[in-house]
Amino acid sequence: MNEICPSFITHYHLADRPPFLTLSDLENGSDSPIFHELRNRHKYNAGYQRRYGINYIDTRRKIENDLLRLFIERGGKPIRKYPFYFVLGSSIWFKYLVKDHLEVRIQIRDLDPATTSFTFPDSYVALSNNKKPYHGKVFLLHELENFIEEYGIPDNDASFNYERYWEGDFEKYIEVQIWEDNIVKPFIDRYYKEIASDRIRLSHPY
Repeated sequence: MNEICPSFITHYHLADRPPFLTLSDLENGSDSPIFHELRNRHKYNAGYQRRYGINYIDTRRKIENDLLRLFIERGGKPIRKYPFYFVLGSSIWFKYLVKDHLEVRIQIRDLDPATTSFTFPDSYVALSNNKKPYHGKVFLLHELENFIEEYGIPDNDASFNYERYWEGDFEKYIEVQIWEDNIVKPFIDRYYKEIASDRIRLSHPY
């Protein structure tokens, strides 16, 4: 553990998908072809270590409902029903959970405290357990430095050990949740603008 607070947060996303997509937004939930493809991608892509249980989306939505409720109870002002997810600073382990992960970084100074929360560890784990004092809780942005002083930040795990990772305590990073679209919209717009530029370049190679 260390006690130095990073100045940024990082969102990781698949190279073949835009940033800031959330499975909870899928209309058909677990029956969605998108979810089916992601659940099975590891079978034909050795660089894809992510795993999802068949009931992942239903459980995820339940946890996110609890996350939303707790955030509001703490005084948060969410604009979205489901948040966008980041890690505090960066996570080598998470980045290489999928070999071709891309990343988006946002400076902490640019975040709105009213629409920002965090959990330790990953909210899926934090709100599914009560074994530690920070389980079952949602924290606010202004509490970040005090939290780090008390509990520290996990060392940046570069072991690349993904064998049945879901069975561990998952204390690999602090997760940050953003409950609005405005902060991430410029990065989504830039993603599509870059795709459009690449298509123009490929259609006019000379």
